[in-house]
Amino acid sequence: MRIAFVVGGFPRISETWILSQVTALLERGHDVDIYARRSSGETTVHGDVTDYDLLRRCHCYDVPTTRGGRLARAAGVLVRNLLRHPLPLLRCLSPTRYGSAYVVLNNVILMEPFLKQRYDAILCHFGGNGMDFIALKDAFPDTRFVTMFHGDDYFIGDEKGPEVFALLKLLGDAFLVTTDCFGRATLRRYGFDDRRIVTLRLSIAAKKIPFRERRWVGGTLRLLSVGRLVEKKGLEFGIRAAAAFQAANPGLRLEYRIIGDGPLRSALERLTAELGATDTVKFLGAQPGTEVMRWMHDSDIYLLPSLMEQAGYVLLEAQASGLPVVATRVGGVREMVREGRSALLVEAGEVSSTTDALQRLLSRSADWPVMGQEGRRHVEEHFDVGRLTTQLEHVLRARS
Repeated sequence: MRIAFVVGGFPRISETWILSQVTALLERGHDVDIYARRSSGETTVHGDVTDYDLLRRCHCYDVPTTRGGRLARAAGVLVRNLLRHPLPLLRCLSPTRYGSAYVVLNNVILMEPFLKQRYDAILCHFGGNGMDFIALKDAFPDTRFVTMFHGDDYFIGDEKGPEVFALLKLLGDAFLVTTDCFGRATLRRYGFDDRRIVTLRLSIAAKKIPFRERRWVGGTLRLLSVGRLVEKKGLEFGIRAAAAFQAANPGLRLEYRIIGDGPLRSALERLTAELGATDTVKFLGAQPGTEVMRWMHDSDIYLLPSLMEQAGYVLLEAQASGLPVVATRVGGVREMVREGRSALLVEAGEVSSTTDALQRLLSRSADWPVMGQEGRRHVEEHFDVGRLTTQLEHVLRARS
C-alpha cells in the first residue's frame, strides 16, 4: 500500500509510537510518506529517523500564521493546480460544509501535495489532525481515511462540544483508540459509530529491548521518570513524593532521574530547590531512544506520576526492560500494566500514596524479579509490534 501519515510536528522525540508504526510498515514493504503540519525544531531525534531516512519521506507544511499569508498560499495552490485537478479542489471549497472560509483556505493549502501523489490510505495521528484533514476524504473518496486518537485530542469534544467532530464522524472510515476503558468509551460518549472504532494497542518491538532482572543489593536506589515537562505529566507530585521518600529513609541514598524537557522545567527545578532535594532529583533533559533505554537499564523503579495519561508508551518500555513500576490510576494505565503484579497503582496527585507505594516496593525488593518478568510477559502478549502491525494493515486496507 501507499500510506500517508499525518502528524503535528516531525520529528518528535516523545512520539516513539508513531515511529514504531512507520518503521514496521516500511519493513513490510509498504510505501510510507509523512506529512507534518510543521517542523518540530527538535535537535535530538530518535535513531530510527536517521536509520530509515525518514526526513526524506517527510513534507512539512509550515502554514503561514497570518490571514494574508494563508490567502497568498491558497491562491498559489489554486493557480498551480485548479486546471489540472479541478474535482478534488472544488470538492473542498464549500464554507457551508466546512464551517468557515478560514477552514476552506486550510483545505486548499493542505491538499496540494496529495494532488501530486495519491494514496491507498491516510492515517492521521491525533483527532485534531483528523478534523483538519478530513477534506481529503471529500476530495479522494476512494482513499481510506483513518484517525488515531491519543490524549489531549479526546477533550476537544468537552471543550467545544461533540458537534466539533461532526464531519469527521460522518466521513471517517475508522477511528483508532489505544484503550477500551478510556479511548473507546470517550469516543462513544461523543457519538462516534462504535462499529468504526477499533482498539489498536500501542506497539513495541520488545525483542529489541534487553531484559534485566532488578535485584536490590543496597547502595543508591535509582528512580526514573520519562516525559514532557508539562502539567498533565504530574512530575511535581513525583518530585514531592521522591523528596518525602528520601526524608523517610535517611539511611538510603535515593536518586530520582527525570528525562524530558518542556515549559515547566524551570518551575520544577525551583520546586526541587525549595524542597531541599537537589541532591536527589536530577533533570537529564530530552534524550534519544537509545539513551532512554540506557537509563532504564540503569534504574531500579519506574515512576509514572501522571494526572492524565491516555496510554503511556513509556510504561511498555519500562516493563519490557524489567523495571517494577509505580504509576497513577488514570486514563488507560490499567490496561498498560498488570496491577499488583508488574505495577503498583496509586491515585493521581496523592503524594503520600505514591510515597507509600515506593516504601512497599522497597520492603518487597525480593519480588522485583517476578514483577519484571510479569511486565515483560504482559508487553509481549498484548503489545507485540508484529501482531499489531498486521491489525493496522487490516484497518488501512478494509473497505466499508
